[in-house]
Amino acid sequence: MKNLLTRTFTGILFIAIITAAVLSGAYTFLGVFGIVALLGYVEFLLLTRFGRPFDQLTFVIDLAGACALFLSTFTFSGQFSDSLHQASILTYLIYLIARPIIQLYMLPDKSPIAGWAYSILGQVYIVLPLALLGVWGYKTEYQLLYGHPEYILMALFAFIWINDTGAYVVGSTLGRHRLFERISPKKSWEGFFGGLLFCIILGFCLNYIIPGMLTTAQWVVMGILTSVFSTWGDLCESLLKRTAGAKDSGKLLPGHGGILDRFDSELLASPVIFIYLTLVL
Repeated sequence: MKNLLTRTFTGILFIAIITAAVLSGAYTFLGVFGIVALLGYVEFLLLTRFGRPFDQLTFVIDLAGACALFLSTFTFSGQFSDSLHQASILTYLIYLIARPIIQLYMLPDKSPIAGWAYSILGQVYIVLPLALLGVWGYKTEYQLLYGHPEYILMALFAFIWINDTGAYVVGSTLGRHRLFERISPKKSWEGFFGGLLFCIILGFCLNYIIPGMLTTAQWVVMGILTSVFSTWGDLCESLLKRTAGAKDSGKLLPGHGGILDRFDSELLASPVIFIYLTLVL
């Protein structure tokens, strides 16, 4: 009972913080999600050490690279000056050149390429998708056309949350057939289709909740894409944890685990919805 209350309180606080960050504007989003991206990246680096020695220098350099990637991606929204945009891209390019060179001078270990590879993989897998949320959520052109494109960003989170809710409710009551037992034994096909159905219903409602943004059909397609790819995102993070021999990605969020445990769905849904909205808007 205590764990349920803790999980519920953390979940409510989590939703409140995300909602406030999205609706408060680009600068608040940059600050909140920049921290989220860095914390998730740190969790990834710790999960993928696999017995390799911890090196403080490369850890700090990798964090700097992650910051540069987040900022250089986010500035494509047009919310910041061209000089900052160019400087952040240049900084990340310097990081990409310096990182493999630094690896040459690391103390010898059994897998010297692994540290270098995981550093870049974590940035592409975690930092880039979270930064992409801000690109189409606050894009200057979209603001001129639609007024409040951040409402579409908020809809993405609503789709993910309603998908999780539908999957849990239907899966826990009707779940019989395992969706991907090798990776996540508790997930069921019934839960998957329950989440998908909830997303489709929300898609039909959003044209009335947020008029003038997308058509009903476009909302429904967005809901379907979000449901499918957020499920795959969850499974991919489960694969990461299973490979690392960890139950949770971290302990930052009481009752929920780590940052990656709460944002795993966004990591694949974000780039897919970015592509979809680029084609639609």
